[in-house]
Amino acid sequence: MWPQIVDYFNANPAIFGVVCGAVLLIIISIIALCITSAKAKKKAQAIPAPAQELCEEQPAVEQAETSVATPVEAPIKEIEEEVLPETVTPPCAKDDISKKESAEKEIAEEAPEQKTTDKKAVKNTTTARKIESFKKAMKDVAPLPEEEDEIEKAAKYSGKWTICRVLNAEDTDAKDTEEFFFFELRASNGERLLSSEEYTSYQGALGGIETHKANILKDNFRITLSKKGDYIFKLMSGKNMLLCMGENYATKARCESAIESTKRFAKTAIIDENIQDIIVTPPEEDDGDIAPPAEGYNGKWIVRSDIGADSEEVFYFELFASNGEKLLSSEEYTTYIGAINGIGTHKANIQKGNFRITLTKQGDYIYKLLSGNGQLLCLGEHYKTKRRCLNAVESVKRFALNAPVLTDSKNSNRN
Repeated sequence: MWPQIVDYFNANPAIFGVVCGAVLLIIISIIALCITSAKAKKKAQAIPAPAQELCEEQPAVEQAETSVATPVEAPIKEIEEEVLPETVTPPCAKDDISKKESAEKEIAEEAPEQKTTDKKAVKNTTTARKIESFKKAMKDVAPLPEEEDEIEKAAKYSGKWTICRVLNAEDTDAKDTEEFFFFELRASNGERLLSSEEYTSYQGALGGIETHKANILKDNFRITLSKKGDYIFKLMSGKNMLLCMGENYATKARCESAIESTKRFAKTAIIDENIQDIIVTPPEEDDGDIAPPAEGYNGKWIVRSDIGADSEEVFYFELFASNGEKLLSSEEYTTYIGAINGIGTHKANIQKGNFRITLTKQGDYIYKLLSGNGQLLCLGEHYKTKRRCLNAVESVKRFALNAPVLTDSKNSNRN
C-alpha cells in the first residue's frame, strides 16, 4: 500500500505539501500543550503555605494573625497575578485570600508604614512602635521613691548642727572646770540660723537638738518684734515654752525666709562631731557692786501691750525694783489674762529659787528663770560680773513676791 501512496504523492505534489504542513502543525501543537502542562504543574507547586492552609478550612482570623506576626515579602495581590491564574486558583483560596487582603488593608490603615517591603523600614517601624509602647507604659509607672528625694535634699541642704563648749578661762586648769554647752544650726554657707540655750552636759545638748528638730518640723515658730523694732523668730515647745530665738532681721519677709531655711536645713543637717571650744575671760569683780535691797522695799509688776509682728495685740510684763531698775521681762502672751496668769507662774518659780546663772559667749553673766521641769520662763539682764548677777537674783526674789501688779496707760481699762 505504501508504494501506491508514494506514487500518488509523486503525481500530486501539492497534496503532499498540504499533508506535510498539517502533520507539522499537529506536532507543534502537541509540543506546545506539553510545555503548557509543565508550566501549570510548576505554578501549582509554587502556591504558598498560607494559600494551601486556606483550602484546609483554617479560620480566617488565625490567618490574619499569622500575616501580622510574620512580615510578608510580597503582597498577596502579586501572588494572585503571577502565581495563581484564575483557572488554577482553588475557590476556597480565592475567598480566604480576599479575607486576608481585607485584614491586611485594615492593618495597613492603622500602620501605613508596613506597606513597604524594605526590611530596614520594617525594622525601624517595629523599633518606633516599641518606643511608643514604652512611653505609654511609663505614664503608669509610679514616681521615684521618697528616699531618692530625701537623698537629693540632703545633698542640696547640707547644713550642720554645731555643738559649742564655753569654758571659763580662769578654770581651764582646774579639775572642776565650769563649762556649759550650746548648739547652733548653720546653713551650708556657714550662716547661723539659730542658737540654743545653755546645757550643763554634752548629752543634754544632743537631746536638745532632737527636741529642736521635732518642734521645727511641727512648725512651732512665732515671729515677734524686738524692743528695737527688728523682727525675730522664736521656736516654741509643744507646751508653748520658749526653746530658742533666731537672729534679728530688718523686715518680716527676711525673718520668714529665715524660718523656711531653718526648716530645710534642720531636717537634713548632720551633727558635727568636732566640739568647738569657746574660752571666755570673765571681767574682774569690782568694789562697787550693789548690795541686795533691804527688807520692806517694794517693786512693781507692769503689764504692757504692743502690736506684734502679725499686727495683732500682744501682752508682756516686766518686774522693776523700787529704784526703777528693770529686773526681768517676760515672753509675749496673746491675751491680757494670759499675762496676768504668767505673773503668777513666775512668782511661784521665783519663790522656789529655780534660777540658773551662766556665763554668756560675750563674757558677761545672765540669770535664767526656769519652770519646775527645767523649761525656760524668762531671761534676766546681762551683768558684767557674777556677783552683780547674784545680787540681781536676790533682788528679784525680794521684789517679786510683794510687788503690786500695775498696767500702763494702754491697759488702764482692763480688768
